[in-house]
Amino acid sequence: MPPETIDARLIIDTLANCSMNACAEVPRHDQLIRLALRRRRVELRPVGERSLVFVFGGVVVGGMDATVTTLVSAHARRITSDPNLLRRHLEIQEIPVEPRVVTIEPAEPQAAALEPGAAPEATGEAPAQQQAAEPEPQAAGESSQTPAPPANSVRVFVVGDRVGAALLRVSPVVLGDGISTLRELLEQDAVARGRHALVASPPEWDPTAQAAGSDVDTRVPASNELVHLGESREISGGGLHIDLTAEFPDSLQELAVEAVAAVPGLNAAAVDLEVIDLETAEGAFVRAVLPDADISPAHYPAYGDSHDVAGAIAEEILLRASR
Repeated sequence: MPPETIDARLIIDTLANCSMNACAEVPRHDQLIRLALRRRRVELRPVGERSLVFVFGGVVVGGMDATVTTLVSAHARRITSDPNLLRRHLEIQEIPVEPRVVTIEPAEPQAAALEPGAAPEATGEAPAQQQAAEPEPQAAGESSQTPAPPANSVRVFVVGDRVGAALLRVSPVVLGDGISTLRELLEQDAVARGRHALVASPPEWDPTAQAAGSDVDTRVPASNELVHLGESREISGGGLHIDLTAEFPDSLQELAVEAVAAVPGLNAAAVDLEVIDLETAEGAFVRAVLPDADISPAHYPAYGDSHDVAGAIAEEILLRASR
């Protein structure tokens, strides 16, 4: 991934000054929610193989189907699973979404059909092949080229009308120190990942293969040089998460909260934002709204502080039941 597609300064700062968090065990998404509910004395009663009912004080206050709680209605699930339907709901509320890109193919010149031996009709105009081609006007918002994507991908966990956590999603990368070879940096990264159960040995990522094209045994990256080892920001592809919650600006928090509020029946979800500048919402847009996103990275990020999103979900369920 090109360096300009991420906030290099933040990543250099983090990798240079912080150690990757160590987490020997990371509970699953549904386990985190169950634990948060039990801490609040909510009884969990199974209904079938995958569903639970939440009972508090003898009253049913909610439930969960696999990993999605009753903070997400069936209607909200249908909307968020359909990108076009989600886009329309966001646009109705004037929430910025990914710009549409329409590629306009140039028209092929067509020769006029003439009878054998017939001369072209005199019109006082130059023959079509001699006239300067005028470009077709483009509709507003359309482009014949794909725009450069914003620099940063941030996953924001929203519960009710509050942000529970904000994580910068980073593709796999190591930081040069001016001394170690690339292979040594990869080995150090593997050791650090081995101490974090969530990011250890991701199944779809081979860092040595991704670093092909450079001699991993002799190349010595310069001090503070970021060496990118893949494009995926997903954990399964070697991606990492850096906690941004404390520094996440109000304008971007509001954008994420508004995206969730734009979907009827949706009261908890992760919102993927594409952000140019992490200090402002200018130029940012919503890429996805994910009611079934895994909350484990918010509790156990690779770098930064843990945030109790499961606890926020449990509190929201109890709050809504009390109304």
